[in-house]
Amino acid sequence: MAENQDRTEKATPRKRQKAREKGQVPRSRDLVSIANIGGILLVFYFGIKPFWEKMSRVTASLLSLQYGKDPFAVFQMVTVETVGVLLPFFLVILTASIGINVIQGGVVLKPIKVEIKKINPLSGFKNIYSINGLTEAFKNMIKFIVGIFLIYHFIKKSLELFPLLMNLELLELTKATGGLILKAFVYGFFFYLVLAVLDYFMQKQKFERSLRMSKHEIKEETKEVEGNPLIKSRIRSLQREMARRRMMEEVPKATVVITNPQHLAVALRYREKEMGAPKVVAKGAGLVAQKIKETARRYGIPIVEDKPLARLLFTLDLNTYIPPDFYKAVAKIIAHIYKIRKTA
Repeated sequence: MAENQDRTEKATPRKRQKAREKGQVPRSRDLVSIANIGGILLVFYFGIKPFWEKMSRVTASLLSLQYGKDPFAVFQMVTVETVGVLLPFFLVILTASIGINVIQGGVVLKPIKVEIKKINPLSGFKNIYSINGLTEAFKNMIKFIVGIFLIYHFIKKSLELFPLLMNLELLELTKATGGLILKAFVYGFFFYLVLAVLDYFMQKQKFERSLRMSKHEIKEETKEVEGNPLIKSRIRSLQREMARRRMMEEVPKATVVITNPQHLAVALRYREKEMGAPKVVAKGAGLVAQKIKETARRYGIPIVEDKPLARLLFTLDLNTYIPPDFYKAVAKIIAHIYKIRKTA
């Protein structure tokens, strides 16, 4: 109970998708039933005339057996006519069932699994006496009472018309009786339609409540999707450290380190026969700049102080060649270094 009280937040799209993958979508069985009944009523409304004509032919064929007609031919004719009568109802029920389920929750391709706990008698008794079970029982009781009332109303009206119906021929009697039945169906349909729509919204609310999440669950899901912030921070820190180490390994291969002199340091490498322009192999600010300079001193790499040039070079990305605008200033420094090396 306390766990349900903690679930105050709406379900996230990810949880909804997971529920859908499990076949959990809001559905009303009453809405499916009423859609089937509505489809049957439409068949009656638009096809009442051919329906009664076929039924009359079936009845006449059955009655003709007593006059010595071929039983096999009569059976064949009755079968064809009966299939012709029932096929529209079957197709309408199938279409209505599929259509209303698609409208309610879309197509869910979830394999059916037999769950032993669902056929456990103890679980069944628990479901009966649960809130959901009592709600279903109340709805069924209302539907039963209304059904009894409609049957009573139909019988009462039929008894009032009974003297008139007795004087009709078979075909007319069949049509009149069918009209009464159809009328009773229409009354029942509209009442149960209201109940079915209400049931759908109740099922939808119940489904939404079942998907609710606690703030802790949302937080855990966010961690699962986006990753734990602490772990991500640690990974980024390790990646930066590894990149820094690889960069520092390039400093001993540099031709010169240009500084500003304390805050920035940029290491350039240039091989006259191999490279078209000097390349930024390491750069850093603050402690990293100090580390670059210490490494340069250890390996005898010249360090040149040039504040404006150091700032400009620092804006370049690692492992990129300097642009032509910097050629003149950098060439002057490298030429000076080569000159010193020759005279040394």
